[in-house]
Amino acid sequence: MIVKELEPQDYADPLRRAGYEAERQMAHYLRRAFAEDPHNFIFHNLRLERRGEVAQLDHLILHRSGVLVVESKSVAGQVRVNEHGEWSRWWNGQGRGMPSPVLQARRQLELLLALLGDHTAELMDRSLLGLRRRTFAGVRGDVLVAVSDSGRITRGADVPELAKADQVPDRVKALLRAAQGRTFGAFGFTDAELTRLQAFLSTRHVPAPLQAGMSPAPRPETRPESRSAAPVRTSQERQSQARPRPDVACRACGGTDLGVQSGKYGYYFKCAGCGGNTPAKPVCAQCGQPGKVSKRGLEFTATCAGGHTWPYWTNPA
Repeated sequence: MIVKELEPQDYADPLRRAGYEAERQMAHYLRRAFAEDPHNFIFHNLRLERRGEVAQLDHLILHRSGVLVVESKSVAGQVRVNEHGEWSRWWNGQGRGMPSPVLQARRQLELLLALLGDHTAELMDRSLLGLRRRTFAGVRGDVLVAVSDSGRITRGADVPELAKADQVPDRVKALLRAAQGRTFGAFGFTDAELTRLQAFLSTRHVPAPLQAGMSPAPRPETRPESRSAAPVRTSQERQSQARPRPDVACRACGGTDLGVQSGKYGYYFKCAGCGGNTPAKPVCAQCGQPGKVSKRGLEFTATCAGGHTWPYWTNPA
């Protein structure tokens, strides 16, 4: 699922424009691979701040076992990695050294994990009968570097994190399979933790200030319409607008044809595809606290302990 889209940008500087195009290319491949995947969550161009430091994550994948950072690099000519792990970029027969994108991605990953660790109490469940708080110890963190399709890679040493952009989705899937294959004693986020993490990362994004050679993203032209001219929404359209997050799916089959019902233990989702039940666990996007569901007709609303209220779900008529 795509949680945060890549914002459109208009750069006058050709180098910045090329860098953005590399990110846009990688975002396209990740959308093709994961847009309809309810178990893995993609953030594009996520900018996080912690204690005066900034992590600019080109692409972040949140999954059951941890997080994966993909660093996009625009390469029109050739990128080389020698036997000492030193990187250089070549264009028109001329080369110059460059910092290792793998080390850069790892530093971004370290800051991300440190930021999540600062908020362990609000993000992680309690275990051992509620006596101990789960932590981020054992969370899996991986990095990949995606070189744009127009570039060439020359390897003097094995760099498993390096790949062409079109190869990255398969690399990601292989890493996810390896993480899922570690069953005994392996770390894994709960459904509630994944929901909190999505809300937390979305609200912690800090857009970068405008720089020289950069224009704000163009906004679509809107025209005022009279209230009587507003189109009548179908039940499916009302339901899609009422959903606060894109990750609600049947835990049995992954289907999204769901409806909220009330049972002995509260509200839950009933899957029309397989008949399975999935607990309804809303989490506030503003403060990360769990919400309580209330019903009015076909509309369901959630309210958290912090006093925030938001539309949670709309059952089809």
